[in-house]
Amino acid sequence: MLAIVRKVHIYAGLLTFAHFIVYGIAGLVATFHSMPVRPKVIRQTRYVEFTAPPSSTDRQVADLVYARLQLPLTRPMPDFALRRDAGQHLLLDFYNVNGIHRVTVLESEGRLKIEEIQNDGWLFLQDIHAATPGDEGAPPLVKLWAWWNEAAMWTLAGFCLSGLWLWLATRPRFVWAWTSLGAGAAALALFWLVFRV
Repeated sequence: MLAIVRKVHIYAGLLTFAHFIVYGIAGLVATFHSMPVRPKVIRQTRYVEFTAPPSSTDRQVADLVYARLQLPLTRPMPDFALRRDAGQHLLLDFYNVNGIHRVTVLESEGRLKIEEIQNDGWLFLQDIHAATPGDEGAPPLVKLWAWWNEAAMWTLAGFCLSGLWLWLATRPRFVWAWTSLGAGAAALALFWLVFRV
């Protein structure tokens, strides 16, 4: 039994370490990011023909643009993000982990202006580490990464529990180990009782 738990502990530790590398880089990027807003350098601009039906609302136009472009790793535009620029053109920022697809609806010209704003590798890691399975609108690839995040947290729990078990199993008469376990369990129970509402 001790050998099995030790193997579980080692592999859980390796998986946790691999995931913590991403978390560590994301934390360092956030810590040393000097600007209050991210740089929005346009890497590429292209145009697509598009004509909105007469009397369409901004919401309807945003949905049509989303369906027409099918931009990778994006989701439909939320209502709070709908806005217009100084020229009264509808401005749609489709965010994804790689950056932003900024779409300007040029109604008078019958086309869309699409600007690609791409994150660098560091900002990509900062964004991807925050994905959670609870994000219903996330594209499948991002949702897959979110489930990997969730699995990594459970792996961390397994790593901690197997480490605790190994510590206690190899010191059956070590009073300090059992006292620490009892104190931890009591603190957890107290935390649950106080904050369960």
